[in-house]
Amino acid sequence: MQYFRAAADRKGATMGEATQRARAYGEAKAGLFAGLADPQSHAVATAAIQLFERFVLPNRYTGGCYLTTMFLHRYLADERGIITVPVVGYVNDGTDDIMISHAWNEYQGRKVDITLNLVDPQISLSGDLLVLDHALRPGRAVYSYHAALNAAGEAANAAIESGGGFPAQLLRHKQAEHEGIVAKMAQPALMVQHQALAPPGLRYADMRAHLD
Repeated sequence: MQYFRAAADRKGATMGEATQRARAYGEAKAGLFAGLADPQSHAVATAAIQLFERFVLPNRYTGGCYLTTMFLHRYLADERGIITVPVVGYVNDGTDDIMISHAWNEYQGRKVDITLNLVDPQISLSGDLLVLDHALRPGRAVYSYHAALNAAGEAANAAIESGGGFPAQLLRHKQAEHEGIVAKMAQPALMVQHQALAPPGLRYADMRAHLD
């Protein structure tokens, strides 16, 4: 009997925590929209949140920062007439000096990052769900964002390279991938091509279907 009572207590606590998180998320969204004075910012926030809630979260879509950044940039430009800046840079979770390639959108200097909040916990720590610099859902780490590798990041990469083996090979692969995405983000035609070659379910039309 004590076992079942303890299990019920744990379940109740978990449900209570989920309710609190959902309430906090709703309040954070309300606060975000209450502070948006122009319709363009409202449209950017709406598109980002819808894509997170209707596509990223239910599909448990991790590792998709490049494709979602491309999609939001194209969608807002082509269908809303709003120009965002797709950024391909690096993030750091503060636990070491390793900097991870990452992509996000910026509108009027404010970050929109809807992929770092949902990650594979065996690979990395989750970050905040950022919409126009507002943290709507907290992550396990507060990430710093960088347009390029800093000195500490370069030193961390050099240490990995000097160790050789699979880590060094993986690092070189990720660096080449990063450079390729930087080039594609700079040319609209290459972004279109990259999304067209994505696996089924991850193409432009697939993401577009989840937005109003």
